[in-house]
Amino acid sequence: MSMVRGQLVTFESSQGVKLEGLLFAEPQNGTCIIHVHGSFGNFYSNAFISVMAEFYTRAGLNFLTFNTSAHDGIAEGYRKGKFEYLGGALSSFGECVADIEGAVDFVRSFNSRMILQGHSLGCDRVLHYLIETKVALPFVLLCPCDSYELQQRWIFPETVESQLKRLRATLPEEYPLLPIKEYGIRQGDDWTYPIPISMKALLSIMEGPVYKLIRLRNPARFRINSDCLIYIGGNDRLQTGTVDQMFSYFEERTRSVKRVYDQGGDHMLEPDPASIVDQILKWARPIAQ
Repeated sequence: MSMVRGQLVTFESSQGVKLEGLLFAEPQNGTCIIHVHGSFGNFYSNAFISVMAEFYTRAGLNFLTFNTSAHDGIAEGYRKGKFEYLGGALSSFGECVADIEGAVDFVRSFNSRMILQGHSLGCDRVLHYLIETKVALPFVLLCPCDSYELQQRWIFPETVESQLKRLRATLPEEYPLLPIKEYGIRQGDDWTYPIPISMKALLSIMEGPVYKLIRLRNPARFRINSDCLIYIGGNDRLQTGTVDQMFSYFEERTRSVKRVYDQGGDHMLEPDPASIVDQILKWARPIAQ
């Protein structure tokens, strides 16, 4: 792969949190794709980010990948100049709206057209932002998942509802980190692990939009008046329904859906992220013109 030169950038969320990212941009490019990472992720850790940086910029699109306030696990951060601890284990899910608002405002200073792109839990963040703000932007969802069903499988035989009731009754909200049994993924040997999280952060997921937005057995009622592209891999171990169910779910709730399915693809867009990114570009180029 050829070297692609990016620029480290810093901007603030609409709640005053200092956010960092990497911007690949040329002055003549009129459209920017804004990438939103998933749970315990950050702006650079996924291998497909470097592929996107090369392909998007080569095609005349700017590309911003940035840390939300929920990046990594526990991280140092600043809100309005004051130090605090942030990260996936501590930050409330709803703060993603302010994070994406900050990224959109930053990009708006040099690009009039934008496409939002989310990966894994980043899909929920993008959806929540679009629904809450009613901003009509085209968007890309990479590996959207039914987070409620994943947690139900993790906590089984207890139900999510009984878990929530138990936590509310037995632990104070300021409890630093929950026991590792409370939150995680159980989807085969390679996707079975606990996720460290605080009471505050887990409640923001369980009682907030995450367990409602993408729920195949109990569909949410929302409508986003935007075009989107959905990628799902046939080897994505975090999928809990059929591929057609997930595509259809969004076709019923958006203006249009471009289906991208890679039978051999997984949750990290491997083994051939370049072919997936190329299909994103074929969909995005008309929007960028």
